[in-house]
Amino acid sequence: MQVRYPDVSDETYRSYYLKQDRGQCRKLVRIVLWTSLPLLYVDYLFHGLTISLLALLVLRTVVVIGSAVLLKRLATTPSAETLQRDMLLWIVPVLFTQFASNASLPREYFGHYLIDAWLVMIYFIAIPLPLRVLRAPMIVFVTASLCLLAYQQAALSAYTISVTSMLLAGAYSGHAISAYLHRYRRKILSAEQEIERQSTIDPVTGVVNRREFMRISDSELQRHVRLGKSLSILVLDLDQLKQISDLHGHHAGDIVLVEVTRRMKRATRSYDCLARYGNEEFCILLPEASAEDADRIAARTRATVLAMPVAYSGKELRVTVSMGVATMQEGDTASSMLQRADASLAKARVANDHAYDSVIGGEA
Repeated sequence: MQVRYPDVSDETYRSYYLKQDRGQCRKLVRIVLWTSLPLLYVDYLFHGLTISLLALLVLRTVVVIGSAVLLKRLATTPSAETLQRDMLLWIVPVLFTQFASNASLPREYFGHYLIDAWLVMIYFIAIPLPLRVLRAPMIVFVTASLCLLAYQQAALSAYTISVTSMLLAGAYSGHAISAYLHRYRRKILSAEQEIERQSTIDPVTGVVNRREFMRISDSELQRHVRLGKSLSILVLDLDQLKQISDLHGHHAGDIVLVEVTRRMKRATRSYDCLARYGNEEFCILLPEASAEDADRIAARTRATVLAMPVAYSGKELRVTVSMGVATMQEGDTASSMLQRADASLAKARVANDHAYDSVIGGEA
C-alpha cells in the first residue's frame, strides 16, 4: 500500500534544496564558462576573421564575464528567490548567444540543430529551477529556432521535419523528466519531514514527547540564562489514570489523556511548551515565568482540568491532578529543574491519592 505524506510548501521545498541546487547551478555555469572558448573556435572555423565572428566574440565574452560573476554570487546565494533571479538573468544571454551562432551559420549546415535538440532537453534537467520559470525562455528559444529553420529551409524536406521533431521531442522530454524529478524530490522531503515530526510527537495526545521536550528545555534554559530571564517548569500527573484504564478500558484512558491535553492548552499561554513526559505525566515549559507566574498558571491549569468530568460512553469520569512547580535557579539544568518539580509533585500526589480512591470506588 502506498503511503501518502502531507505535501510541503513550495517555499519549504526550495529552501531545503537550496544548497544542493546552488551546487548544481555552479557546475552548470562552469561547464558553459569552459566551453565558451572551444565554441568560439568553431565559430572561427565557419566564419574566419569577419564581422560575424567579431559579433559572436562580443556575445561570448559577455557570457564568460557573466558566468564568472555568477559563480561568485552563487557562493553566497542567501535565498531561493535570489538563485532563481540570478540564473534567469544568466540563461537569457546564453540562449541568445546560441541562437545568434545558429543564425550566422550556412543554410545547408544542420549540425547546430542537433546540438540544439540536446540543449533543450538538458536545459530543463540540469537547471534546478521551477518549471514555470524555465518554460518562458525555452519556448521563446525553440520558437525562434523553428522560425529560423523555416527561413533557411523554405522547401519542406526530410531534414526540416527531422530537426523540427527533434527540437520538440527534446523540449518535451526534458520538461517531463524535470517534472518527475521535482515530484520525486518533493515526495522524499515530505516523507522525511513527516517521519521527523512523528519522532517528536506523542501519538495519543499530539503534543511533543519526552525527548523533544528535553531538547527544547535545554535550548530555552541556555537562552534564558543568557538573557537573564526567569524560566519555570510545571509537572502535572493524572492521579490514578491506571485505575480508569483498568475499570473502563484503555480507550477510556486515551480519551481522558486527549481531553486533559485540550484543557491544559486552553489554560496555558500560546508560547508555553506542553509535553507528555510519561504515561500519565505531563510537563509544561513556561518561558519568562517567575515563581509567582508559574504558581498562577498552575492554579489556572488545575482549575481548568478539574472544571468538569470527562464524558465517556454515557459515563462521567472525574479527573484529579497533582502538580509540581520549579523555577530556574543559578547553575540549574533542565534535569535539575525537573527533579525539583518532581519532588514538589510527589508531595501533592500523596495528598490526592486517598481522595481519588473514594471517587473511583463510588463510580465502580
